[in-house]
Amino acid sequence: MAITLTKPTVGGSDGTWGTTLNSTLDSIANYLDGDSEITPDLTSGSWSISGTAVTATAAQINLLTSLTATATEINYTDGVTSNIQTQLDAKAATASPTFTTKIVTPKVEFSNWTITETSGVLYFATGGVNKMKLDASGNLTVVGDITAFGTV
Repeated sequence: MAITLTKPTVGGSDGTWGTTLNSTLDSIANYLDGDSEITPDLTSGSWSISGTAVTATAAQINLLTSLTATATEINYTDGVTSNIQTQLDAKAATASPTFTTKIVTPKVEFSNWTITETSGVLYFATGGVNKMKLDASGNLTVVGDITAFGTV
């Protein structure tokens, strides 16, 4: 920091000691009150906080002044390895998505029906109760009546 104080001269005139000390004390008071500007050397890497060198530039530090995110919100980005917006843009739409690869899921839910696959067997259930199953050999098991050659 650039604070300049004048000490009385040893062996100097007795009349100058009081003036010099008063002037120096006034300077100290002005610095502490904020009436005089203190210009510390904040060159990147020349100062530290708790022993850790601060290497950010003024421009980098100034970016933080417009930051409105909380620490929690910033931590949501922990582990992100690429542009978040690009990832969001590539996400399939919720309504009528289009997929270019096979979808693998153990369960498909509709409003009243559920289709579940377990060990190669498809189970069709409604109200949480299995009503039909189809195994990998093509065997179909149905609870209830089956209508053949009927119309819907």
